[in-house]
Amino acid sequence: MPEITVISGKGGTGKTSVAAAFAKLAPDPIVCDLDVDAPDLHLLLQPKVVEVHEFRAGRTAAISVADCTLCGDCRERCRFGAILATATGFAVDATACEGCGVCAHFCPAGAIALSPRMAGHWFRSRTDAGPMIHAQLLPGAENSGLLVSVLRREATSECARGGRDLIISDGPPGIGCPVISAISGTDVVVLVTEPTPSGLHDLERAAELCAHFARPAGVIVNKADLDEDRSAEIERLCARRGLPILARIPFEPVVVEALMAGLTMADLGNHPVADAIRHGWRNAHALAGGGRNSPASSPT
Repeated sequence: MPEITVISGKGGTGKTSVAAAFAKLAPDPIVCDLDVDAPDLHLLLQPKVVEVHEFRAGRTAAISVADCTLCGDCRERCRFGAILATATGFAVDATACEGCGVCAHFCPAGAIALSPRMAGHWFRSRTDAGPMIHAQLLPGAENSGLLVSVLRREATSECARGGRDLIISDGPPGIGCPVISAISGTDVVVLVTEPTPSGLHDLERAAELCAHFARPAGVIVNKADLDEDRSAEIERLCARRGLPILARIPFEPVVVEALMAGLTMADLGNHPVADAIRHGWRNAHALAGGGRNSPASSPT
């Protein structure tokens, strides 16, 4: 079951736009939005939610007012200032509690218990491109890497239930824990970059991450003709690292207009941008083992 995960070393490079176009071009895929901190793939694919599930991760302390003896030991021991004195006794500020368990361990009255923390929700939905698995963390919630793993597991289960054999994932930006969870075990990583100083720098970081975890990867250069010199630097970097250029997408204002209308680059019909993204999809699919031909250089 090929799994293609689209990431970028930074936000704003067009990662989600590429993932959405791939979802439209792929043959009967499962679509997965792994950017759980700031998901936006739903803006382009307009999912219809079928199931909603709670995501609980970490722990939060709670004090039983009936059992509390008001000794204040928990407040003195809490390093995070999460124990508050109220008119009715002591209470836990859930936004400050780190779930370390020190208060519960030392409470002489056994009045403090730890319970799983509500951290967000994940969804199973329908889209025109195929079933979609996605999520949203609550503001300030942690464990996004764990939620990414939950979504990948559910996407695999959805493949088995529906007889599908392809997952297209929109990964998180950056190189942190959620990205590591997103690319671990995936068949191919598509790195989306742009010809800017930050685009080049963050592409190198993302490429290093893929190399560290031995994940096959290819590169899509978005807005490739905005800075030909910088694009040439990107190509030299890719050549040094053995990364194939999957596509060079030209800069066209019509892309912004299409995205604002809820359309993807794949929906532009007979247009250079649509031709480029279709070429990128064929190369990414081949790199993941879904095609007979090895990735070719995209047209300039």
